Amino acid sequence: MSNWTSILVMVTLVSSMIVGCIEPPKEQTNEESALDENPDNESPFSVHCIEYNEIERCWLLLVPTILNESSPVPLLVDIHGGGDDMYEQRWTSDFANISMEQGFIVAYPQGYNNAWNHGFRLTPCLGDIPCSDEDDVGFILQMLDTIIQNHSIDQSRIYVTGWSNGCGMTQRLAVQASEVFAAAGCMAMYRLAEVPSDYTPIPFMEVHGLLDEIVHYATTAPTAPVFGPEKGAIQNLESWADLNGCQGSIPEVIVNEDDYDIRGYTDCENETQVLLMTLFFAAHNPYEHDDPVAHPGRGWANPTGVPSSTIVWEFVSQYSI
Repeated sequence: MSNWTSILVMVTLVSSMIVGCIEPPKEQTNEESALDENPDNESPFSVHCIEYNEIERCWLLLVPTILNESSPVPLLVDIHGGGDDMYEQRWTSDFANISMEQGFIVAYPQGYNNAWNHGFRLTPCLGDIPCSDEDDVGFILQMLDTIIQNHSIDQSRIYVTGWSNGCGMTQRLAVQASEVFAAAGCMAMYRLAEVPSDYTPIPFMEVHGLLDEIVHYATTAPTAPVFGPEKGAIQNLESWADLNGCQGSIPEVIVNEDDYDIRGYTDCENETQVLLMTLFFAAHNPYEHDDPVAHPGRGWANPTGVPSSTIVWEFVSQYSI
């Protein structure tokens, strides 16, 4: 084990002992609460549904009013965590605000029973942790086809992101539909899906809070992690580095700040990079703008306000197929 890995693991051991309990269930939101900040009542959001495998599957679509769709624009798929929904993710991730400032479309797909089949089945489902057997890869690809038919999308710039269970789904899409996505970046989960033989390396970035009490940052935390003792943020980074044929024996430090760092591999096949962003004071929810007023009881999981969504967008949006 390298020195930097040992240091991070030791810090995690100490921090895990002071982390609180798992966050309480969040109140269900509805479409009106997700859209009520538009003063002119001209919502840029709309709900769309299709029938897929005999089930109605839906998504929330954000088309910023600043867009001129005479020219193709990028599309970001933003996937909610287990137990949340597409409206909750719109509040939580902050990609909506970035979209309306920078001009790209965001699709928030809805998981069946608020969960995603990210490639690892909990049998049986553990407690209140949602799990799914649905063909979510097929649904999201069909969703993309529908959006492309109705909007001017730059198909060389389709990206995917998500949180927790949605980050697991992000990584499943990245490896099992690598021909579709230009890059992927997500929050607080590891790759659990199998990698097909036709996978083509794409850029990938994961963001993880060092104090994550649900999906542990390190494999040596005092309590057993939910998703297996072999998984951790560092292991996930190395797994992606191997998958993308990255050069280098240890990750290089790319950004080093007081409350976070970014390290990883920048010399990988297909001109890709593989990065891990570690938030030193964040728990399971690493987003900047998770407002405790809007979500009472959840608190500030990213207390120093690191703009994680902006950093992920800056990473993925530099790539095209």
